[in-house]
Amino acid sequence: MKRIRVIAFALVGGVLAMAVATQVSAGDCVKNRDGSVVCGQGQCATDQYGKVLCAKMGGGALRDQNGNVKCGVGLCAADDTGETKCSRKAGGGATMDSNGKVTCLGGCQTGSQGLCAPAR
Repeated sequence: MKRIRVIAFALVGGVLAMAVATQVSAGDCVKNRDGSVVCGQGQCATDQYGKVLCAKMGGGALRDQNGNVKCGVGLCAADDTGETKCSRKAGGGATMDSNGKVTCLGGCQTGSQGLCAPAR
């Protein structure tokens, strides 16, 4: 029984590793305010003025409560105060727990507009 659990855990870990590896190479495309499709190397988000900003490859982009887009090296999530926290690892995940705290793969850093680039 214990051996089956170890094998199942290894399989789940392998599937998760493949999913993260797939996300690292994937870009994002969204429609801008003119209706044109624009793309970035990483995740993209639209600010309060309709401008599309994107993270670098493997990075996340998230619109904050003020309508500003914040980007990170890895994927991002907002905590219970609305602050954007992003993984320090490209392709790394970020999620908010039931207490409103964000946990990130490889540790968290605050999202920044400086890590964003205009979509093309």
